[in-house]
Amino acid sequence: METIVHLFFHCPYAKKVWELIPFSGGFIPMPLNNFDVEWKKLLQAVVLPPIGLGICPLAPWILWSFWSARNQKLFQKRSFSIQETITKAIVDAKEWMEAQVTVPISQKLAVTQGREGFEVICRSDAAWKKEYQAAGLAWSFYQNQSERISSHNQSSAFVISSLVAEGLAMRAAMEHAIDLQMRCVLFESDSLQLVAAIAEGSSFSDIHGIISDIYLLSNFFNSVSFRFCRRESLTFEDSVAKKTLADFCLNQIAIPALV
Repeated sequence: METIVHLFFHCPYAKKVWELIPFSGGFIPMPLNNFDVEWKKLLQAVVLPPIGLGICPLAPWILWSFWSARNQKLFQKRSFSIQETITKAIVDAKEWMEAQVTVPISQKLAVTQGREGFEVICRSDAAWKKEYQAAGLAWSFYQNQSERISSHNQSSAFVISSLVAEGLAMRAAMEHAIDLQMRCVLFESDSLQLVAAIAEGSSFSDIHGIISDIYLLSNFFNSVSFRFCRRESLTFEDSVAKKTLADFCLNQIAIPALV
């Protein structure tokens, strides 16, 4: 029985396509990985020139081309070459990119210096370990500057930089705030680079997707803003993030010993 993982990653046709896509560092699907693991790797993969997509992700369009080619072969007896599948993915990605309407930053969210007018303050932080390509994320909600309502954390794999880790922490905090039906929130981070990227539009391909998610999530709030804060203000979140990362790394070390 054909599985999704086999169709998209391990059949000879798919393997050849992945070999020919000029990803930075290449992309080789691992036999024991599930779809979610491979998908996260693809989302972080950068396509090199001369394809010319810039920061537009190509992976979703490759998977769509696989699915389309499979259906064409099953139901219409039409076969597509490997190069035709790659070309279709590139053309679809470029068409999608050209169709996007750029909304001015000022219409999406604000970056503020003060805290007035916000019901909740959310502080997020992250710890990152290069050797494991992993991160510990932490965020807390405050009624005011010192009254912490709740604190939360999670680990994340396949994180390629500390900046990506900070962005993931901010995005996770926003998703959680939405789940809790918070409507007026000020998000604070000690990553000046992240806050600047939100304010100006990211020029970093590493976090372009995360910044796009932040813009989309901001639509769920009545009032949302972002502010740079000093590291001293995030002492608690920093310690939680580091412990989360340490626990994750210990689990990764222990796994081979159990096999």
